[in-house]
Amino acid sequence: MKPEIRVLIVSRDEMLLRTRELILGAYFHATGVGRPSEAKTQLQAMQFDLMILCHSLREDENEMLANLAHQRRPPIKVLALGPRTDAAQKKAWADEQIGVDAGPFGLLMKSAKMVNYRIKSKAKPNYERVTTAGARSNAA
Repeated sequence: MKPEIRVLIVSRDEMLLRTRELILGAYFHATGVGRPSEAKTQLQAMQFDLMILCHSLREDENEMLANLAHQRRPPIKVLALGPRTDAAQKKAWADEQIGVDAGPFGLLMKSAKMVNYRIKSKAKPNYERVTTAGARSNAA
């Protein structure tokens, strides 16, 4: 049985949105929307524990939605998805951030950690980065 943890996923990329909705939906009550206006409607209609904002949204859209989430009582935690896991591009409006290079399992584990939900798995997230030469290497 799934816990009563609600996750709102916002992304303009339909394929990424549906994939994330399926993965997170296996553990949480996941709702996916493709536009900020839909996200605002969902935020007004339901209480969420976590909102995931995709890099496919504009920065001003992400910031506006994060502000709305943080104004809720209790505040909704915000996870920013970037093109790469890179602390140099820290989003001030996000509680946490992760790059798409962390993969679906990395996103699932980061989301679970943010809502204090323990997923029992011996698998480890595979964080990879592409070196300047174009070869893949594992980041420790």
